Amino acid sequence: MMKRFYPLTGAVIAFFIALLGQVLRTQREEVLSSWSTMPLSFVNAFLSWCWIQYVLQRNRPSAKAWKALLSVSGCVIISIALFFLLRDVAAVRNRMEALQKGMGAVYAVLVARGLVVGSFLYFIAFLLWMAAQRQQARLENERLQQEHLKARLSLLQEQISPHFLFNSLGTLRSMVEEPAARDFIQRLSEVYRYLLGNRMAELVALHVELDFIRAYLHILQERFEDALVTDIRIPASYHHKKIPPATLQLLIENAVKHNVASPEMPLRICIHAAAPDRLVVSNSLQRKNVRPENIGTGTGLSNIRERYRILAGRDIDVTEEAGKFSVSVFLLDHKQ
Repeated sequence: MMKRFYPLTGAVIAFFIALLGQVLRTQREEVLSSWSTMPLSFVNAFLSWCWIQYVLQRNRPSAKAWKALLSVSGCVIISIALFFLLRDVAAVRNRMEALQKGMGAVYAVLVARGLVVGSFLYFIAFLLWMAAQRQQARLENERLQQEHLKARLSLLQEQISPHFLFNSLGTLRSMVEEPAARDFIQRLSEVYRYLLGNRMAELVALHVELDFIRAYLHILQERFEDALVTDIRIPASYHHKKIPPATLQLLIENAVKHNVASPEMPLRICIHAAAPDRLVVSNSLQRKNVRPENIGTGTGLSNIRERYRILAGRDIDVTEEAGKFSVSVFLLDHKQ
């Protein structure tokens, strides 16, 4: 909970305590002496207020009784310490001399003042503290309720959408007789099944990602035909390693988005292992002629960078040389 010390409230209360003390003192002291000690009373009350707020905001002690005891005891100490720090001030010295019963009476007055002022201030501060806690609890409860409703709505939507999508694709596939079209629909279903099934996963096995990529590349091949040439060379010994889901798909999508692909100038994309723990996705560099304002924001690469930073504390390597654009990503053995 955010800490609030209510300094303005403390200053107002301290002023009224000092004013009340001044009114009571005018009945037995000279007016000038009484008014000269009012600032000291204000400082004492305000410092006591700050101390009480400090104790209330601390996690320990957690018991309210101990907080009260520590708060009031601190106010007594402040009362005594402040009095003796300012004992050379004329108004304070005069009051000490006016007490004929010695230092015992001085201590008794100081302790009594600390107890009365401390108890009164603690009561007010405790009420404000409890009100702030109740308000914070209410706001937190409202936030949790809103998040719960959003989560339930999202869950319902996610339950409906995949079933509707897969049922529709299955129905469409049964209506089509041409083998190529049936195969395309099947691959499209596999792509969406993977994306929906792993949207919350942090890591997936590389062989699962590669099956998804082959289905995704089949869809792209139907679109680009001879304008797209792909080559995947990943030894089976790498298949057990892990990778953030859809990493390869984002890199392929990035290559297709920013480069020209035509039968005369096909876009070549290669996925290969470069080291025991690295995978490289490279493409021929043949950028599209686009206006500066239409250039992408690099969301795909930023997404991959951020996920690797969170999961492994590492970064991807991006290189551009000799007409080739390459991105090297780490393969992970487990969640790090």
